[in-house]
Amino acid sequence: MTTKRILGCGTLTLTGGGLGLVSVRQLVGVTNGLVETVIAVFGLLIGLGFLAGSGVLLRSDLRTKHVLRVAGWNLLGIVATSAVLILILLYQRSSGGTLLAPLFSGTIIVGVSATAHVLIGVNDVRRIRARNLARQREKSTVMNRLIRHDLKHSAQVLLGLGDALAGTPNPDVDDIGDRVRTVGSDLAEIDSQVETVTDLIETDEVSREPVALATLIEESVTELRPQFPDATMNVNADENARALAGEPLTIAFSELMENALVHGGDPATVAIHVAAEPKSVTVSVSDDGPGIPESERDLISGEQAVTQLTHSNGLGLWLSKWVVEAYGGTLEFGADDDDGATVTVRLDRAD
Repeated sequence: MTTKRILGCGTLTLTGGGLGLVSVRQLVGVTNGLVETVIAVFGLLIGLGFLAGSGVLLRSDLRTKHVLRVAGWNLLGIVATSAVLILILLYQRSSGGTLLAPLFSGTIIVGVSATAHVLIGVNDVRRIRARNLARQREKSTVMNRLIRHDLKHSAQVLLGLGDALAGTPNPDVDDIGDRVRTVGSDLAEIDSQVETVTDLIETDEVSREPVALATLIEESVTELRPQFPDATMNVNADENARALAGEPLTIAFSELMENALVHGGDPATVAIHVAAEPKSVTVSVSDDGPGIPESERDLISGEQAVTQLTHSNGLGLWLSKWVVEAYGGTLEFGADDDDGATVTVRLDRAD
């Protein structure tokens, strides 16, 4: 949290505090009629709104420059309206007129103007963010198409080379062919998963239906056992645990389990626990490895921005996160320790 961000939100706090103090003074300091009381209460509510909005803005995910933009609109409203009111007051005095309760009435007018300008600022920031998001989505779509095209082409080339090399009389060449073909198959599978996840997260409204989590878990375990014959995979699943999700959820579970198997002990011991709660269901995948690095967890959880210098090493956790969030769920990391890692998926429970 930067000093600029605190100062920007501080201007909203000062605005709300000033409105609140003047309104309270009007309520308790003089004899008010119905109209004066209503206006004072209105001013107090505006002041409280500014104070609450300042706190929300301070903890929001808006970038600091966007927070300062909203604060700038607030100051613009205060300065512009105050200048107009001062000119009106000077005119009234020069012409012999009087203005009743100038501090109170002027403060209320400034408060209303500041509120309008803050709303304009928020809408301005939303417009900027929407425009930037559209540009980012366009770039990611183009990059995704290019990468997936190259990925698919590379997989096809490797599969072709593997078929050509495999089955030759030379056992070394035959072994190389098998390994090349395996790499090609893995690339093809990654391409298929990326396509499924991309379609899922780009859908405006994802269809959700009751899914038996124990069944999906068992399918993933059955698929992974041949690849890790020495590993131990213990499943403790509530047969009644059903989530509002879809078949692509298998990708998330498979990636989490494979990540645990790869980074667990030698051989790895992985525990999968499925539990049903009153309104949600959880799937926890734990291993006996060194744990997920803090920097990795911060990137996946969004606490640290992804840049060219800081990026996640693996695609699996990202795919799991995107699939789970597409169905309205969350992906959480357990406490940091040296006895292994635990990743928990939480989804809405199907009635």
